Amino acid sequence: MSELRERLAEMVDVAEWSELTIHALSGRVVIVSGELALVDVGVALANDDKASFTRWIEDGLLYKPLEAEIDERNRTERHYQALIVRPFVLVHDRGLKAQEA
Repeated sequence: MSELRERLAEMVDVAEWSELTIHALSGRVVIVSGELALVDVGVALANDDKASFTRWIEDGLLYKPLEAEIDERNRTERHYQALIVRPFVLVHDRGLKAQEA
């Protein structure tokens, strides 16, 4: 495993959506489909891999949440796996159950 991949894997954390809201409203949250690994997306972002990002966006595997989705997620008390790769916060689309958080 590359040094970057190892570093990013160690940085994956769990966050409540309420902690992510401010970042989502400013357009810095990227929702990542459960089909992708956060670390893989983080490595691609850090390496400026535009081809992978274009493909994932076209396939609907990455997107920025709209205000309605941000509001809807605020009404739940779910936790999410998240990874910060500045200036973005990558967030898995599926929430974690309380015992997983």
